[in-house]
Amino acid sequence: MRRSEKWFYKAQSGVKFKRKMYSILLRVIYSFDTPTTIKCGSGLELQHDGLGVVLHPDAVIGNNVTIYQNVTIGGNGKIVDGKIVNSGAPIIEDDCAIFAGARVLGPIRIGKGSYIGANAVVTKDVPEESMVVGHNIIKKREFEYNLGRKNVQKNKK
Repeated sequence: MRRSEKWFYKAQSGVKFKRKMYSILLRVIYSFDTPTTIKCGSGLELQHDGLGVVLHPDAVIGNNVTIYQNVTIGGNGKIVDGKIVNSGAPIIEDDCAIFAGARVLGPIRIGKGSYIGANAVVTKDVPEESMVVGHNIIKKREFEYNLGRKNVQKNKK
C-alpha cells in the first residue's frame, strides 16, 4: 500500500483534527487535494501517490477504485440568474479505473466496472462496464485492463 493511501485511510477513521492534519500534509507533499468530507470505500488505490488529484468535498467513491495522477473529480455548478444550476458531486461505483488527466464533473454516476480514459472529460452518467474516451464518448467496454489486483482475462464475445 502506498504512503498516501495509508495516510488517507488513517484520516478517514480519525477525529476531525487528525483528518484535517493528514489532508494538509498530503496537499503539501503530493499536491493531493482531499477534503475530509468525502466518502470512499475500501481498496481505493491512488497511483503515483495521488499526485495532482483533486476531489470534490461531497464525492462518493466505491470499493476497489483506481485513480491515476492529475485526475479531477468535482462539480460543475454554475450560477444562472442568481440560482445555482447543476451543482453536486460525482458518485463513482465499485471496480472503476480513472486514468491520468481525466475530469469527472457534475452530479453524475459512474457505473460499476467502468473505465475513464486518459484526459477524458465526463459530464454525464456512465452505464456499468463502459469506457469513456474524449468528451463524453461512451462505449461498451470490450476488454479488461489488469489493474494489478487479480488475474484478469479478456472478455469472450
